[in-house]
Amino acid sequence: MYTGSSELQRGFSLLELMIVIAIVGIMAAIAMPAFSSWKERQAVSNVTSSLLTHLKQARNLAMAENRSVRIAFTTNSYTYDDNNTGACVPCEHHVIAMSQFSGALQVSTNRSSAPIVFSSRGTIGQTVTVTVEVPGSGNSKGLTLNILGRAYLQ
Repeated sequence: MYTGSSELQRGFSLLELMIVIAIVGIMAAIAMPAFSSWKERQAVSNVTSSLLTHLKQARNLAMAENRSVRIAFTTNSYTYDDNNTGACVPCEHHVIAMSQFSGALQVSTNRSSAPIVFSSRGTIGQTVTVTVEVPGSGNSKGLTLNILGRAYLQ
């Protein structure tokens, strides 16, 4: 039955809707820096895990196939099973770009631009430290390879 002006009105007023949108906007602005930092940490972690896996695979491949296996580094990528001479028929030569994880990532070693070469015995001859980082953010992780070629997270 219709009761005229005393009928209940449902919905939101424009003012209520604008207040809710403003609150959501403020919360998003507060959460954005934390999300960006989390995203960078995840990218560093993912690259480090990928690199650790490739280092272990390279050592195992060198011993299994009785050949040298190289991992070469540039600032923005690394090459797994690098075929630098063109004479390595079984080499896989996979280039892993840091940009596939995040645009700001860099990788570096304590050996300048020298690649890591696993001998057919799985050794590398000297201890190597590899660092993955987002420059200027403090987000970084490191890996260490001992003389025997075993890789560890720092």
